[in-house]
Amino acid sequence: MPTQPPRPKAVNDPHDTYVKKVFGELAQARAFFRAYLPEDVQALFDWRTLRLESVSFISDELQRRFADLRFTIRLIGDAVDRHIHLLFDHKHRVIYTTPRQLHRYIGQIMDETPDNQPLPSILTVVLLQSGTWNRTPTLSSEYDLPDAARQVLAPYLVDFRLVLVELVRLEESDLKGTVSGRLALALLKAVGEGKPTGWLRFRTLLSDVCGKLRPDRLHRELRRALYYLLSVTDEEQEAEVRQSLQTLQNEFLPVKEHFMTLLEHLEKRGEKRGKELGEKLGEKRGEKRGTEIGQHLGRVVTLTRQLSAAFPEFTSAEAERLKKLPDKALDEVADAIVQRRTWADIRKLLRRNGA
Repeated sequence: MPTQPPRPKAVNDPHDTYVKKVFGELAQARAFFRAYLPEDVQALFDWRTLRLESVSFISDELQRRFADLRFTIRLIGDAVDRHIHLLFDHKHRVIYTTPRQLHRYIGQIMDETPDNQPLPSILTVVLLQSGTWNRTPTLSSEYDLPDAARQVLAPYLVDFRLVLVELVRLEESDLKGTVSGRLALALLKAVGEGKPTGWLRFRTLLSDVCGKLRPDRLHRELRRALYYLLSVTDEEQEAEVRQSLQTLQNEFLPVKEHFMTLLEHLEKRGEKRGKELGEKLGEKRGEKRGTEIGQHLGRVVTLTRQLSAAFPEFTSAEAERLKKLPDKALDEVADAIVQRRTWADIRKLLRRNGA
């Protein structure tokens, strides 16, 4: 029975979007290629000439299937104006028909080459976010041939080999490239393993993120990373996010503060869910009151998660007290969090308001 082709990727796939944003920047792409291409291959290239090429000519069908980045680069000392193509593709999971997909892509690039020009040389690099590739990463691995016949026919068959980077096999010390690129690889690896905050165990990387990035770049990279995490985090993983925040050391304060931003986004989900719950509780004549209840519940959820993330001392008993506060008292607690007041000050607020 023939294998069904994978469904086309969604245009707004968060994994692909994140990969494109990070490795579409030349600094990150250059460092990635230099780290993971075979040494004898990457030594051929003049890395100053790396360029990101437009893929606008690729057909709509191929655009849907690929989250690709196509680069060109020149050979060191080459007097001829020739360019090698580096095709970078990201896969969230193992798809063994990837060589076949890339072959179609390569075919279209070659079809666009005028007959009076030589065909371009194209290398394919695949970043595998999760899983292990348990086959030879070549196009010929998809041919339906017995081993004996394959050995004889191999020199005559159309073939190419992928440069495969499997994140599941990489430890922290194996994550190479710029600080921004390593951060992206760590996030992709953690999410691919089903542990969105697992990258926080990479202490050397966290130190580099906090100490080596300029403030504007630090803000940009963490914001981009947190938006990615937000897009792939479900409700059950919110507790893991809060717990990770509590254990994060102050030496990584920039990361911790930006995680608070992530929590605020998560809390907006909770507030929305609370509002929807309130609206459902109200009948037609009581919709306004139901909405108010939902909004109040949403605010309680927001403050509970913020206090849980910021203060390990915040217990379930304190959470029950918080639920009983009126809106005005909730405003005071929210202001205290924004002002970074101490736990002792916030506890006084909770008790003073009779919670």
